[in-house]
Amino acid sequence: MLEKIAVFFDVDDTLLDNYSAFKCTIENFFPEEFSDEVFLKQLYRDFRGNSEKIYQKFQEGQLNTKQNYNRWYSVLEGLNQKDYLEIIALDEYYHFCQSKQRLSTEMVMLLNVLKKSKIFCGILTNGFTQQQQKKLDQLGMDLYIEPKWQFISEDLGDTKPNVSCFKKVASQLPAEIAQIYYLGDSYKNDIAPAHLARWNPIWLNRFADEGELLVPQATTNKEVVELLLSKLLTIK
Repeated sequence: MLEKIAVFFDVDDTLLDNYSAFKCTIENFFPEEFSDEVFLKQLYRDFRGNSEKIYQKFQEGQLNTKQNYNRWYSVLEGLNQKDYLEIIALDEYYHFCQSKQRLSTEMVMLLNVLKKSKIFCGILTNGFTQQQQKKLDQLGMDLYIEPKWQFISEDLGDTKPNVSCFKKVASQLPAEIAQIYYLGDSYKNDIAPAHLARWNPIWLNRFADEGELLVPQATTNKEVVELLLSKLLTIK
């Protein structure tokens, strides 16, 4: 039955640890604020939410630039910082820290197990092709997943949370695939639409976000790997 199963992954905050890149940035620019983990997580949730809103506005034609500097305004306000001239420097340093991220030990183990078990795997990520492809390359995803099954929303011509985005990907998969598991971090962009598309979402809920659906949840890479493998082991 495993030959009828596919496992798809989101990238940002799922395979790629953007929160660590955010913390790296705050530590560099505002070291006095770095020690409060609860506060940092709330700042990051706002930052992540604003990033998603800005991307959505670009998709809807309300913005004419791919630059995402505005997402830092809420961060600076939260830190009671008045010097907005630092926004470009903040964003550039964030991307520098992000470029140093690699797959976690747990995710490497999971991807190796899936590959050795010959379980079909893929990627479905929102974002601009050039930026997301760079992330996929730095994570070495070609070692585990064929490039043609790495779907980026700009290339796909559709974007999460549209259910049509998931259905468009599913329509391109081999005919024998009967179940698709999807590992993602965002309830709005990943979990809810995957469920509506009749995929099997698994929520990597690192920041204790709330959602209405009763779906399998984990808070760490270790937990989510154990959860996914337990699901696969019960398939007959």
